[in-house]
Amino acid sequence: MNSGNKSIYHERNLLQKEKMVEEQKTKKKKRRYGLMMMVLILCFFSMINIVSASFFINDNYMKKHSIFLGLFLFIYIFLGSLNYKKFNYSILENKKLRKWLMWGSSGVLVLVGMIGKYNLLPGIVPRINGAYGWVRIAGINLQPAEILKIPFVIVMAITLANCEREESDQNEILIQSIATLCIFIPGLVIQNDIGTALHYGAIWAFMVFMSNIGRNFILKIMGIGIPVGIFITGIVYKFAPSENTGHIIKRIKSYIDILFFNRFDQEVGYQVKQSILAFGSGGLLGKGYANGVQKYSYLPEIHTDFVMATFAEEFGFVGIIGIVLLFYFIFISIMHTSMETKDEFGKYLAMGIGGLIMIQMFINIFVAVGLLPVFGIPMPLFSYGGSSMVTLGIALGIIQNINKVG
Repeated sequence: MNSGNKSIYHERNLLQKEKMVEEQKTKKKKRRYGLMMMVLILCFFSMINIVSASFFINDNYMKKHSIFLGLFLFIYIFLGSLNYKKFNYSILENKKLRKWLMWGSSGVLVLVGMIGKYNLLPGIVPRINGAYGWVRIAGINLQPAEILKIPFVIVMAITLANCEREESDQNEILIQSIATLCIFIPGLVIQNDIGTALHYGAIWAFMVFMSNIGRNFILKIMGIGIPVGIFITGIVYKFAPSENTGHIIKRIKSYIDILFFNRFDQEVGYQVKQSILAFGSGGLLGKGYANGVQKYSYLPEIHTDFVMATFAEEFGFVGIIGIVLLFYFIFISIMHTSMETKDEFGKYLAMGIGGLIMIQMFINIFVAVGLLPVFGIPMPLFSYGGSSMVTLGIALGIIQNINKVG
């Protein structure tokens, strides 16, 4: 009798477990297809927006942007088909590989910055908008700092995962994570690319905030960091010279003038002014596709850093909110993936990728409406450029992979 009851119990238990596993697989499958659908919708709007934004400037941008989108989709689909488990353990168990990933990335950033700063190879590392972050090889422009955001997230995920497994206290988590950040930042400072450095810092802050550090501890850090940041910004604005100064100080001064005094200079301020005009003139529903006017040489960089200005002008407030919501749903999908991943490394890796995408999107839009200084951060999927597309393809490909086998 007992053996019979035991047999029935175990059979039911087995069936229940199989049902739960099947439901989990179905849930992850739906999430993968949902994520892909949202990505494809964004690709569609990206393509039609770049067509409208760039046809007056150079129709080559349309052709190249379609190639970049194709490259993004190839990387996205290819990486989504790989075995994440092998990738996971090959990194976690190979300390030499982790060191090469960390120090190699930092070395590349420093090397590019030094070559540009001392004008050693101006044909390969040119100065663009005051920074030395681009590498030009065989007519192809690459931005190493953009692509190396992925190794940064990976190294941060390893650091936080190890801290969680070893049950490190708050101070140790903070010290180790800051040490990781400090390895990457010097190269960006040498490149004079403060915008990208701030993006790295924001990704770091997001990942640390989502770790095992207590909220009160984080609030104390913010209570010190925010006033210090405001104080330094105020000192720069008040005492730094306006003439014959670096582009970073010019952008800080321009930002304060725009935000608090509604004054727009003829350099950085001009771009922001025209961008705000584009957002405002779009109204609720926009002027209609291809009916925007800022692309007719009124707004510089309209196909790159200010690409959302033409979208806002033609699709209005509703269109911008629609794009933000699509990114938000992608972010929520990624965070669900992070929460359901069985290992610590996968959890922090997905979390970091979610932060990377969402923070970059908000920085780009906030810059375009004057709420942040002009940093030169591309809009994910929308801005013209191959480096950002490669980075995003790798990031979302990893998420699809974790969704499948994580």
